[in-house]
Amino acid sequence: MSQKLLKYPLAIMVILFCYLLFVHFDKKGIFSRRRQLLEGTPCIAALVKLELKIPKNWAVNCDKNNLIVDIDEVVPPAVKDPKKVKILLYREMANHLSFIAKNSPVANLEFINSILIKIKSEFLQIEALTTGDSLVKLTTLNSPEIIREHLKNTVKVKELPK
Repeated sequence: MSQKLLKYPLAIMVILFCYLLFVHFDKKGIFSRRRQLLEGTPCIAALVKLELKIPKNWAVNCDKNNLIVDIDEVVPPAVKDPKKVKILLYREMANHLSFIAKNSPVANLEFINSILIKIKSEFLQIEALTTGDSLVKLTTLNSPEIIREHLKNTVKVKELPK
């Protein structure tokens, strides 16, 4: 075997170059996304299903078993009053939580430790924190009043003015 390799020194150089390239990519973290998808946490399972259906203005990722959703929300130019912007963003937050609950597998969603949604607009940023099992309960609720009460009780919200 070594005699054949010595016959083709270019093959040895290609193998060594590929090895060094892979080590370099691994140190830079280029393969970390693939490694993260192969870990197999409930967050990753929900993320794979959710990534198929999310809009383009969403960025979704997992930090261990915590789902983080970044949303860039565009406020219509007709809405200029800060109170109306706040109401609009809160309504969108509730709709996005409902979207996540309906488009994620229930078996995986209930085992996610926390779900953080960051809604960013040009006037205000809202961060909402909840747990996976409280979002699972959201899928069974139909009445807007019951949904509102459930969200008040289970979602912690923080506003960051810009």
